[in-house]
Amino acid sequence: MRREYDFSHGTRGKHAGKRLRIVGDKRQRNGSNSAAKMAKNLVGTAGEYYVCAELCRMGYLALLTPKNNPLFDVVATNVDGTTSVSIQVKTRSVDNTQGWKLGNQISPTDTPGVPFIVLVNLHENKLPDFYVYRYSDFASRVSEVFQNYIAKPKRTGEPRKDPGFRWFDEVNLSDADRARMNNWQPIIHALERQSSVRLDRKIPALRAR
Repeated sequence: MRREYDFSHGTRGKHAGKRLRIVGDKRQRNGSNSAAKMAKNLVGTAGEYYVCAELCRMGYLALLTPKNNPLFDVVATNVDGTTSVSIQVKTRSVDNTQGWKLGNQISPTDTPGVPFIVLVNLHENKLPDFYVYRYSDFASRVSEVFQNYIAKPKRTGEPRKDPGFRWFDEVNLSDADRARMNNWQPIIHALERQSSVRLDRKIPALRAR
């Protein structure tokens, strides 16, 4: 904001009656912050709905969890509801040409009971791309990217500090990562495999009757 001096109370003496005034409306600033937060939330919501739509298109049931669930965003089940998996979704906006910003709590040794994570890359004039990972595999990749960053000193020779967050950028995508794009087999395999196991358990019980 721009600073101005208010001389409405007189100008006797060099600084007599001078008051500092901030030009601008605080409510407008707060409104801009709220709009930015809303836009960010809408990007995340769009990614979650796209994940649900894609799973439904493939013949599975997918539902959003209540907002502010800290563990996962989507629950997917097979059509008869006998098995399910939880999915965390991270969405990259159309204007974001860099990558996905993540929390610093992501760790390959401390998975939160979420088997899968899907990175959503939104596009302006076409459907999004999805990168599907097992959570532990993705956490290992994020840890690898971060350790490479920390190990490289600054231009001044000083060691880098932990910025308090993690990231996974476009430049960090390896050939193995790119092979995951729009490949839903890890989730499909988990749903079908668990369903088959449960069905195998039911058949002996039915025969016993």
